[in-house]
Amino acid sequence: MLSSACQDTIRAAVWLSTKPAGEFHRIQVISDALDLPFPFLAKSLQKLVHAHLLISQRGATGGVTLAREASEITLLSIIEAVDGTTFFDACVLGIGDCEAEKPCALHAQWDIWRQEMLEMYAAMRLSDITDDVTLRKVKRI
Repeated sequence: MLSSACQDTIRAAVWLSTKPAGEFHRIQVISDALDLPFPFLAKSLQKLVHAHLLISQRGATGGVTLAREASEITLLSIIEAVDGTTFFDACVLGIGDCEAEKPCALHAQWDIWRQEMLEMYAAMRLSDITDDVTLRKVKRI
């Protein structure tokens, strides 16, 4: 459902949230740690910088770090920064002109699912995932 760029960016944000606050990390280090392609990750993380979710710093001690506490960053804010704000407006079947007046076969059910997903992503904080990682409830990021 989420783009691969968005999935990778969430993984990188989770990785950053496991590190000490204010500590900058080079994107190449994050890329290597998560086995993600550097150019694509760099482009996606730049979107988080523009959305004020990350801070970027140049130089020998540069890199990226979270712009605020992980408890203040929702998954929805990351999704919107990477995939845009219209992500949940698209037809689930990929029909371009699907709308209330011309619904697709799943339109009514998708309205319900979409609202549930929006609420879930808006409620889920980066810190929720970080807690699961540090408690080893998940095997990998």
